[in-house]
Parts: sequence; structure tokens; C-alpha cells
Amino acid sequence: MFLCWHPFTQADDAMPPLAPAGDNSYASAALGNGILYGTSMDGQKPMRWRAAEIRFGPALDLFGLAAGGHLPAGASTRLDYVYYNEGHPDNNHRDGYAMQMVYRQNLRPSFDLEVGAGPYFSMNRTTVNGTEKDDARLGGLVSVALLARLDQYSPGLSLRLAYNHVLTPGAPSSDAFLVGLGKDFGAAHVSPPDADGQHGLWLAALGGFAQTNQSGPGKRLSYAMEAKKYYGPWAASVSAIEEGDDGVRVNRHGIAAQGWYVQPVAEHWDISAGAGPYLAVNKRDSNDWKVNGLISLQVGRDLGHQLRGFASFGRVVTFRNKNDADLMTIGIMKGFDL
Repeated sequence: MFLCWHPFTQADDAMPPLAPAGDNSYASAALGNGILYGTSMDGQKPMRWRAAEIRFGPALDLFGLAAGGHLPAGASTRLDYVYYNEGHPDNNHRDGYAMQMVYRQNLRPSFDLEVGAGPYFSMNRTTVNGTEKDDARLGGLVSVALLARLDQYSPGLSLRLAYNHVLTPGAPSSDAFLVGLGKDFGAAHVSPPDADGQHGLWLAALGGFAQTNQSGPGKRLSYAMEAKKYYGPWAASVSAIEEGDDGVRVNRHGIAAQGWYVQPVAEHWDISAGAGPYLAVNKRDSNDWKVNGLISLQVGRDLGHQLRGFASFGRVVTFRNKNDADLMTIGIMKGFDL
């Protein structure tokens, strides 16, 4: 898929805050193992040690509870964006995207407890009654995690020991335990594209591979062009996408519009999540223009001189349980003052 990435400031530029002073953000990555069970499953199926998640999100004072003094000492709330892969049990290759409200409570100086829950949109490549499909469903993701602080190595660093539970109506449930690293970040400062009072425009070119989420077709070359504008921690983009021809099911191209949330995670680095409609035509299907969905995760780095490099992972969602595709690209973008 393609997405474009966030401009960071040069050292001598003005540096207004991305978030209000005192706000924090969090990012983590974890790996582990678990099981799928329940609907359409013949017993329990192991995830083969391929369960994984990436999450990031800003502090969010839900309903003003913290400001109103309604949270206990050492408590905070956050909104997380999560990519979750549930491993590869037999006849199931399910992954998806979730948004969670997270409650964190400090237990001891070196330990925090987190509880998160929210909607989880998943896609599962599976064969049912002899027919292979990419089963897309909306369910819920519940997470519990113990954070062991490692500030002696890096301020805000922590070991994350987590449990994830997926509940999806009409589809298997899952449980998994994951271990990884996370980091808290203080209020991040970046130079917005509109520092001169007018919104700048960022243009990007990217290329890589597309993979149809059904057995048979292999990877093929894919590329895109994108225009993007930033508004503090938010962005909007329009992209022209060529997914390439897998020779069997997908020869698709079209236009996508996405809204983005952008979060700095280190000096010159950021991570973002985007989603929006994707109007496209598949010459190996009905050859009609149809509205699909495009969901994206991206990591970007400031290269200076209004240049940014980025790597991204996107999912084309057809909502028809077939011909969904993963887009894995790298690219470069250039900022222009308007």
C-alpha cells in the first residue's frame, strides 16, 4: 500500500509542539504464541509462535476524568492504534487493525498495569466448504499488560508482558501471550508544514510489492504517487495506486483518499496510521469501478532539506471476502511551500 510520511523539523526551525505540553505517547512491539478456538474450528489450533502486535497512541483524557480529579493517583488513559497478527494456525491466517482505549495504573515504582479494549477489524484467509476466501469481520480486542520499567537503559523504556483476547461473532476466538518492548515519549515537537501560515504540500513516489491474500498468486511489483498535507498530528492524502497483475485474481489500480494520525517516536522518526476509501477497478474481476477500503501503517524518517523517507504496510479491503491484498512499499517524499 502506500502512504506518505510526516515532516520533521530542522534544528534551527521553529518547533511548535505536536501535542500539548505534558502529554505523553507510547509505542511498543511484541511477539508471542497462542491459540484459535471456537466457531468453525476443529479443536484448538496453535499460532505457531507467530503472534505479533505493533501499537502506538497518544495520551487521551477520556471524558476529562484526569482533569476532573476522578482518576486515582498514578492512573492515565490513552488511545492506541494496533496492528495484530494472530499467527498461522492450520487453515487460518488472521490479522487486523484495532483501536483501543487503554487504562494504565502504576502499581509500584517499576511496574505498571494496562487494560485496553476496543473494536478489531480482522481479515482471515481461510477455506470454508472448499472455497477459499479472505473473511473480513468486526469484533473486539481486549488486552491486559504488565509493564516492567527499564529506565536505567533508556528513559521511558519498558518490558511488555501482554495477554490478548479476540472475540469475533461468527468467527473463531483467540488467546495469546506476547513479550516485547515499549517506550513512553514526552510531548513531541515537530515543525508543521504550515509553519509559514500556509499549508505546504508533500509529494511522494513509492514502489514495492503487492501480495493477493489468497493462495496461488505470488508477489508482483506495485507503485504509487501521493500528495499529502499535514495539520499538526493529523494529515490527509490522495494517492494514485497501481497494484500490479498477479496473473490470476488481481490486476487493480485506482485512487485512494486517507486520513492519518502521526506520532513521533524518536528524533527524526515517526509512525502513522491511515485509513480511507479506495476507488479502483480490477481487470481480472468484473472490470467495474468499486469502492474498497485502504488501511495503512507507516514508519518515516526526516532526511533534511524537506525530504522524507518511509516504509509502509497497507491492506486493500474489498469487503467481498476475495481479492484483498497487502501492499509493502518504500518511498521518498518532498515538501513544497504553497
